Amino acid sequence: MLNKLKLLSLSPYPHLYQLILWLCAGLSVFIIIVFVRFLSLADENNVTSIHFDELIQILTQLDVISMLALPDFWQISLSAEAGNTAMFLGGYSAISLLIFTTGLYTYHKNIEALSRRQVFMLLICAGWAHFLLAKCILLFSIPVKLTGPVAAVGALSVLYFSLLALIFDSYLCLRRKAL
Repeated sequence: MLNKLKLLSLSPYPHLYQLILWLCAGLSVFIIIVFVRFLSLADENNVTSIHFDELIQILTQLDVISMLALPDFWQISLSAEAGNTAMFLGGYSAISLLIFTTGLYTYHKNIEALSRRQVFMLLICAGWAHFLLAKCILLFSIPVKLTGPVAAVGALSVLYFSLLALIFDSYLCLRRKAL
């Protein structure tokens, strides 16, 4: 059994492991930026490949796969139309990030020292866990007016946690090279 686990381990290839983590975080940031742009720029006038009521249904269920498959999704999200940068600001996501990083720091200092990879992976997982929780909340029959804020908190959490993971890892990498 131990030999099988060694085959699955990426520890002999730390650069490949780091590359996979960076790709996950970078892809997370890209997808969420595109998703948030779509949410802020889409309206009845520019969505043509699907009926607007069906689009609302996809959004209220946070069906990401169906949304990524829409041609209008990519057309609207990657358009040159300027959106409001305030769409990327979310107080609840920032507070959640602050609480999580405080807990991580406390754990690192008082219980067990965490490696750079562990912190990176925990940050990415925590962001996507917020998104999954938002999707679970939307499965219940909540008022339609709460759909937007719940989806936004989930999406912005992925963005904030992934960006922090990239910034933290870059800082540690640059600091190690400077020494």
